Amino acid sequence: MHSENDFLQEPPLPPSDFFALIDEAMHGMIRAAAIAAAMEFSLFDILIEPHDFTSIARLTEISDGILGPYLGLLCEMELIEREGDIYRNSRISSVYLNSESPFSQVAYTKKNARFMHDIWCRLDRVFKKGPKSYSRKRFFGELSLPAMAENARCGRLQKTIKEISALPGFSGFRRMVDLGGGHGLYAIALADLNPSLEAYVFDLPQIIPLAKEYISRFDAERVHTIGGDFFRDDFGRNYDIIFSSSSPSGKSIEILPKIAGALNSGGFFVNVQSAGDDGKDVYQALEWQLWAVGKRAKEPGGYTKERPFMTPEYRKAMEDEGFVIWNEKKIRDDYHAGSMVEIVIAKKE
Repeated sequence: MHSENDFLQEPPLPPSDFFALIDEAMHGMIRAAAIAAAMEFSLFDILIEPHDFTSIARLTEISDGILGPYLGLLCEMELIEREGDIYRNSRISSVYLNSESPFSQVAYTKKNARFMHDIWCRLDRVFKKGPKSYSRKRFFGELSLPAMAENARCGRLQKTIKEISALPGFSGFRRMVDLGGGHGLYAIALADLNPSLEAYVFDLPQIIPLAKEYISRFDAERVHTIGGDFFRDDFGRNYDIIFSSSSPSGKSIEILPKIAGALNSGGFFVNVQSAGDDGKDVYQALEWQLWAVGKRAKEPGGYTKERPFMTPEYRKAMEDEGFVIWNEKKIRDDYHAGSMVEIVIAKKE
């Protein structure tokens, strides 16, 4: 035991290990904050074209003393490039952080910034007072679904619609419905690939305005919306495809008879879901516990992503409803390292 006054005694562990850990944490937070600030000032929209320091200061109204090191940080992060006094986006920010890019992740980064502000920077408060509560309209309409739509366009959407468009008879399909379709991008994409397809997005009435925004954005005249609750309400008949992605409609056995009844003979039920094992990622597992929709805390198994997918009971129920598995495979979902979803395509005999 050494005295506190023994000033020649060094720590028993290398201090560099501790300070490296803190530096890594702080630098990660600072980088996230720097990106969030750039979103607020539309910096990556401005720098899609080259600008000098003076014009950036004028357009953003950031003081010279702050702007200089801030641009330096963004250069170090390889989000912008500098040549003399001229700055412009790097390729990665042009693709993912410019709002006009088809692969823009602006809504996703803004959602992360909101979580950082509401949750991570107030973690002790959340521990004491419970999860941060969001209204259903704000959470799904402003945070979750716009981010999911952007994430989907980075590979999951493309891989999924390629599987569907390769189905035999796809060009002859005339009607489809996306149950719990949210943003509606899957219906929009499939209608674009098949000019004879009338597509419907079925979701809760408070979600439908978001789907209509995307339908309008892509001029998808053959994509329509139906407001309702698929547990209680009818979602139509005579479909050639019924689609479900990240929705309880694809994990709930009680919905299967309605799905089978709404499909034409020879039609396909396309089901894309997480396997319910996201808890293996400790970061996601913790974040999942820190927010809630409405005033009620999450109950175990209460959300789609927590439920197991394609259980033996679910497979038996599909068989009982006349479904035969046509194809099933894993699809990489790049918004988190190593993240995968499963796609199961079943044909109604």
